[in-house]
Amino acid sequence: MTSTTTRAAVTAHLSSLAAVAAVTAAAGRPIIWAGLVAFAGPLIARLSFARRDPFVRRHASAALAFNASLALYLGLIIACLRLTAGSPYTVQLVPFLLFVNMLLAFNWLVFTAIAMHRASVGEMFTYPLTLRWRRGAAA
Repeated sequence: MTSTTTRAAVTAHLSSLAAVAAVTAAAGRPIIWAGLVAFAGPLIARLSFARRDPFVRRHASAALAFNASLALYLGLIIACLRLTAGSPYTVQLVPFLLFVNMLLAFNWLVFTAIAMHRASVGEMFTYPLTLRWRRGAAA
């Protein structure tokens, strides 16, 4: 395995952090929905690096699936917060959903760091918490 291949695989994972950092910097403050755009980095990496090597393709696909799953989870959290605004359930639901959001953010950082390390040493990494997307499967 060449150093260019491992660098491209590490970049596929690192690009999600770069996407969130860019959105946060553009907003000028931390924002709760920054994780919704984290999948944009691995998507760009998948489109640009995937033809080079199957190792890079697998890492970029894993990073894309994980970050798309987290974007879906965060979207559901934001939707629940919006739907319960002004209801009696808001008092119990808001602290719980913010706690879940913090757990997701922590896991996102830790799992991305682990995936970057595994890519740098030439190993594969399967992200936990990833939804398995099916191609062409009818529901």
